[in-house]
Amino acid sequence: MVTSPDPVAVALLAVIGLVALFPLLYGVRELRLANHVLRSRPHSVLEATNGGPVELRGTAEPAGRTLRGPLSGARCLAYEYEVREKRQSKNGHSWKTIDSGEARVPFRLNDGSGSVLIEPPGADVRLHGGDRLDVDGGTAPPDSIQAFIDENEAVDCQNSAIDLRLFELRTGTDRRFVERRLEIGEEVHVLGTARHDTTVATATGQVNAAVGVGEAALSSSPVTRLWYRLNGYPFVISDRSERGLGLRAGAAGLGVIAVTLVVVVGVAATVL
Repeated sequence: MVTSPDPVAVALLAVIGLVALFPLLYGVRELRLANHVLRSRPHSVLEATNGGPVELRGTAEPAGRTLRGPLSGARCLAYEYEVREKRQSKNGHSWKTIDSGEARVPFRLNDGSGSVLIEPPGADVRLHGGDRLDVDGGTAPPDSIQAFIDENEAVDCQNSAIDLRLFELRTGTDRRFVERRLEIGEEVHVLGTARHDTTVATATGQVNAAVGVGEAALSSSPVTRLWYRLNGYPFVISDRSERGLGLRAGAAGLGVIAVTLVVVVGVAATVL
């Protein structure tokens, strides 16, 4: 005797499949990025004047104003930071992010043949390494981090103590300060969409082009923007090597797809 499937189980599987679609699409996109980066060679900056998708590698140079890393005070062209606090539990400890932020400014990429303007809005900026400093609770942080704490309402002072007359009991929680930067003069890898623009070249060696996000990403149509996110040429700025960027993207894509499929299969087996 053939039994009809449980409608509740079918509906639940449909919901699970819909939810799983998003990480699967992310994983596929990362694999496509890895395949492109590892199989192709960067274009010359001179080719950016033709417009369209480009992959470039060169040195990051200021195009105007620069930034200061909020934790280090170092001049840079892009940064991201995190402040993590150590939390104790019955299973040990973990680090919880209590504050984070990022910023980037337009810069120029110089590959020796010329330089082209990179416009970061909409970019997937992938910075690695950077500075990490652990500061124990009840101890004074370096001056640059103390200045950051003084100006940031989201992060209070961890260098506190209770006066017990005979001695001071230092309080405060352990903190971890992490800052990643795209530094001036650093090698940078960029994938993006170039457009011909005669207004951005102001000096010898600068080409009449700018690289940024594809026009479809700025469309007023949600369908067009969604199509671009799934199928459009990526806009990635990375300080990793070409090989490092490709391998990292490939590992992330495979990992996400594998975990998603394991979870979906496991849930489906339980439901059915």
